[in-house]
Amino acid sequence: MTIFVRLRQFLLLSSFLAGLFLLSQAAAQPQAPKSGASDAQKRQAKEKETEEDKYDRLDGKGASGKTVDVIEFAGNFEIHVYPGGSTQGLSVKVDRRNKDKPVAVIAYRFNNQAPLVRRAILSIPLSDGFLSYRDTSVTEYDKFIFSNNELAGKELVKYKLDPPPKQLYPEGHPANDVQAAAVRDEREPANSPPKTPEVEQPTVDENGSLKSFSW
Repeated sequence: MTIFVRLRQFLLLSSFLAGLFLLSQAAAQPQAPKSGASDAQKRQAKEKETEEDKYDRLDGKGASGKTVDVIEFAGNFEIHVYPGGSTQGLSVKVDRRNKDKPVAVIAYRFNNQAPLVRRAILSIPLSDGFLSYRDTSVTEYDKFIFSNNELAGKELVKYKLDPPPKQLYPEGHPANDVQAAAVRDEREPANSPPKTPEVEQPTVDENGSLKSFSW
């Protein structure tokens, strides 16, 4: 029995030493260079990150440097823009194509640049004839109130909105191209031949989100 025990111990020790030898040989092997496909994937990821970085989420970190809060309070729709005095112009219209989920389409004008269009789902009823106010009692941010009713208060002044935004989605969104194509089709003479193929409506959510990132 002693001989068999010693033989077993010898075999276990031999296996252990063989494993150590193989590990040392693997560690000594030169590393294979990274494949070109991996580098291409990294470049694509970098380009995607750059595209997302260009999109201004109006969180204070984008190119405009502005922060926007959209809230519903006391049955009214409010927009708060930080810092105060940032808003050069504002326009709002309601997208009612989905009757169950109307969306406020908001165009902000900052820094003498083209308007930035953003979308916000409405959970309160807001008629097309809504009234617009600015609350001048607040200075740390620009406070705008939109209501179906006349609001009273010496701090509230009626605010003249810019013309309604022509596009329904944020800049760069594919649905804007579809909308523009539909407008062109409507302007064509009735006797013009039909175009093929038809432009397919992209799949988007109510906030106008792209698959690559959130608006």
